[in-house]
Amino acid sequence: MNDEAFRLVPIGVVHSPVADRRLMPPNGVEAEIEIFPDFADGLVRIEENSHLWVLGWFVDADRERLELVRPEYDPARRRRGVFGLRSVARPNPIALTATRLLAVEGLRLRVAPLDFIDGTPIVDLKRYSPSWDCIFSARSSRDRYLIDWDSPERLAEYEREATNFHGELCGWVIIGARIIQHLGLLWKVHPKDEDLRVTVSDDPQLTHLADALQALTAATLGNGRLRVTSQRKVSFTWRERRWTVAPRPLPDLPLEAFRSLAIERLIDECS
Repeated sequence: MNDEAFRLVPIGVVHSPVADRRLMPPNGVEAEIEIFPDFADGLVRIEENSHLWVLGWFVDADRERLELVRPEYDPARRRRGVFGLRSVARPNPIALTATRLLAVEGLRLRVAPLDFIDGTPIVDLKRYSPSWDCIFSARSSRDRYLIDWDSPERLAEYEREATNFHGELCGWVIIGARIIQHLGLLWKVHPKDEDLRVTVSDDPQLTHLADALQALTAATLGNGRLRVTSQRKVSFTWRERRWTVAPRPLPDLPLEAFRSLAIERLIDECS
């Protein structure tokens, strides 16, 4: 192949309340994508899709660095190549994220969440197709080797993963993320460890929590890691250990409050 430049044409630009990449929340924010008039025809019937893949261009990315050191991984695996990461540093700084399409207003698409800062050029949009793009059993290095058990960023990732599976962010999703983070702190076990077994409740009041726990552990009936009980409890077993908790009734609180409450306020440990 000849060493020649590819022709890349921006089709739009991001309008976001966040202009500094260092201030972007891990889960992103609600934002708008303005499509340039020359590409208006590409939006015909785009509103029939609930989610989109958004491809942008990291203008200020480091295009020379191919390895990074990630202190949040265990020490033997902290040096990593950028092709196995989601870092902005890469030879061709293409940004990729999936987001919900909230509204189409002329040439503007309102989306959430989007983790591109204000002014990011958009180079393409594609529909998100669950039958093609959703691989529930997938694993990444983050599922195996991260050791930042108690970081807010880790909790935010758990919330986002559970929300994507469940379909919405709710109090039980946040509590499920808190339970999984606490479990990691107790046992130093990753939630998708193949030896971790999960029992969820089919109590109607806990079905949202069951979704969250299944999402975060990737436990299924098929892989033998998931069990269902009629009791109002959830439990985890790993090697010789067992931890059973009874979630308390969902308090009438703003969602943000669930992140700040002590875990003991949300669950009762059982013998």
